[in-house]
Amino acid sequence: MKTAPLPRPPEFVRPNRMEVMNVPGQRPAVTLVPGVTLDCLVGGHNNAHGITTGLVTFEPQALLAYHTHPVSESITVLSGSIVMGVEGREYTLGPLDNIVIPRELAHASWNASANHRVVLSAALASSSPRRDFVATPTERRAMPTDSTGVAGKERVTRFDTAPRFEAGPGTSFIDHFNHDLVPGIEMSGGYGWFAPGGRLPAHYHDFDESICIIQGVATCAVEGRRHWMSDCATALQPRGRVHYFINESTAPMAMLWVYAGPLPERIVVDERCATIEGNPWKDNPLPS
Repeated sequence: MKTAPLPRPPEFVRPNRMEVMNVPGQRPAVTLVPGVTLDCLVGGHNNAHGITTGLVTFEPQALLAYHTHPVSESITVLSGSIVMGVEGREYTLGPLDNIVIPRELAHASWNASANHRVVLSAALASSSPRRDFVATPTERRAMPTDSTGVAGKERVTRFDTAPRFEAGPGTSFIDHFNHDLVPGIEMSGGYGWFAPGGRLPAHYHDFDESICIIQGVATCAVEGRRHWMSDCATALQPRGRVHYFINESTAPMAMLWVYAGPLPERIVVDERCATIEGNPWKDNPLPS
């Protein structure tokens, strides 16, 4: 049964931070290992809570050796092809394929091409993630090209065959990971495609969100403030901020979204809440 929009967000989710729009290349890239760099777009540096996202570039034949994180990680291929090893199971992923790796699961990644870079979108369920290198598994095996992972461990979403659903008029969404798909995971996220005119309803979340625009031009409306985003620009939407995305262009638009919460809950509110006049927090936009 469809739930009617709330007239406004409840007072207990009053936000204590403004949205932040982040453009790739604004900050110096971090070298993870030789040949592998991270452009961190959302994380502790801009006061995100419970999430880090950014773009990882692999030079030809670069390797990020086996390691673990104390939180879950998601990787989506934006360009090129990457090999992901998880406990010796090796998956080849192409553009817009995704793999999510639960916490403390040993994994590695490498660019097998001698000529082409690989660019990935990465997300971790912490605003200050840690990496611990571990020994390479002795048993290795190539996984089938249609493999979707191992139950209770890594989950792979193949873009061409993934189930889709409509999250708003003129949209097509894919869930990559959440608590229902990967029990025990701390975050949720996926891919969204918007036809010209496609949009989401005005909504808020009870956790922070990162949204990376990977195709076309998006309009991000936040309580009457409008931001235009493209070319992997990434928005940090803090908990409680009322917002929506719309494609006001004449070409398709697509995004990768990650929530700092295990279930992909969009709490829909009256559209007026996303306007200057109806902004529910306008009388006190930030706590004093």
